Amino acid sequence: MKKILIVMLFLLLPIFLVHSKTVTATGEANIVNGDVASAKFQAIARAKWAALEAAAGVQVKVETVIQNSQLVDEAIKNEVKGVVDKYKIIDEGKDGDVYWVKISADVSPAEAAKAVSIFAKNTSVAVYIPVIFPDRNVDETTALSEKVINELSSQGLDVVDVASLGTKYSLTEIENALRTNNFGAFRNVAYQFLSGAILIGKVDTTLSAQQGKNIGYGVSLPFNVVTGRLTYRLIGDKDGKKVIVASGYVSGRGQGPTPEDATHNMLENLASNVSNELISTVVENIKGQNKKTIEVVLAGNTNLNNLLELKNDLQYISWVLNVTDKGVDKVLVEYPEKSIYLANAIKNLNKYELKTFDKYRIVIEKIR
Repeated sequence: MKKILIVMLFLLLPIFLVHSKTVTATGEANIVNGDVASAKFQAIARAKWAALEAAAGVQVKVETVIQNSQLVDEAIKNEVKGVVDKYKIIDEGKDGDVYWVKISADVSPAEAAKAVSIFAKNTSVAVYIPVIFPDRNVDETTALSEKVINELSSQGLDVVDVASLGTKYSLTEIENALRTNNFGAFRNVAYQFLSGAILIGKVDTTLSAQQGKNIGYGVSLPFNVVTGRLTYRLIGDKDGKKVIVASGYVSGRGQGPTPEDATHNMLENLASNVSNELISTVVENIKGQNKKTIEVVLAGNTNLNNLLELKNDLQYISWVLNVTDKGVDKVLVEYPEKSIYLANAIKNLNKYELKTFDKYRIVIEKIR
């Protein structure tokens, strides 16, 4: 029996190894009031998170979108548990008032991607809309995709142009994703760039009328006509899972001396229709799907004037949809983004000190 068990464990060992990868990462923290032990503890936590980001293949680091280490530390302290399987310190030291560590850690890439998703911005969208020409050639960057990206950006969204990243997807992968609603490969791109939403689609084109065709009475068609149909899916988060929150199609036609020219003209026409229909669908779904109410509490010796000032400050923060009073020391904020981003925006006003925050509540105090 023992021999059988040993053989089974030996056979399963490669499976466990596949699910984990060893990465090297560094972390650092300020030494406050000579407390080296606390600085080392914080530096290790940050090194673990850096290892987690590396394993997930993250391209946009958390500290580039949240410039407040207190917020990041508070958010990640529970996420590294169970994701970093084991680690060891391979180097450490002091550099002035900074303590740093270098670790080697075993991390599960799949679990790392899930952990990183806590920072995925609801108002960031990864866009990929290739066009399949009549000759079956695929173009990933067209007038249509540029129009969509520019329009979404103008609405205040952070947009990731998947086509510009250099990752190539085959026509089969694209068609299978749209047919089966399995967007695993594109979901990984969203994780890497902290995007909470994915807009994926494809434009199928048909040479519906060819130049020289007899159209009656001895008259030949002087140009080619191409018909295009954009099919799209908007993928968002719901209960921690990626789900389809909107889908649809938009059609267009174009004509030109060659099928290629007719296709490009069709895309120009399609881009106009898309700006009216697709963009509004994306923006409204992102607002509606993710909208929630966050309670912002003004602690300390507050008064009506301070509360009115806070209310006014909040109304000028990007993506704040509405602010209403709730008593003499708190307001309710309608916000489609994660609370950590609202807390970060409030902190960046340099008027309030952050006390605590969670998913639905932020406690601050006005700086005297």
